[in-house]
Amino acid sequence: MDKVNMKTVTVSILKSIPELKKIAADYPSTWNTFPIAIYRTSTVPHFVDADGSELQTKWNVTIELFSTNSLTDITNTLMQKFSDIGFTGTQKDANTADLKRVIIELSAIVDNKTNYVYSK
Repeated sequence: MDKVNMKTVTVSILKSIPELKKIAADYPSTWNTFPIAIYRTSTVPHFVDADGSELQTKWNVTIELFSTNSLTDITNTLMQKFSDIGFTGTQKDANTADLKRVIIELSAIVDNKTNYVYSK
């Protein structure tokens, strides 16, 4: 049984938002394309059976949005899309210099056998 890969799901959701001009897993070397989404994912085994198979995984997804303009619409869209698949989370403003910045932190438990998603 393979572990569900929320990294690919995250990228797919980000790519579904046409307003985002750049999507990356790392900070860019040049900051000239906006709005940009920088994402990170992390996992922790939530339920492992007696055979050592990871049946459920707790996923954490962090998305940082940067723009020179308001990020409210993009933030709301992202929160809704992740909510639609069962993730819950928070958003906070963290403006830096001349850039608008929003940090979105999401989490859920994903069943690797059934693909069900459970809010923590």
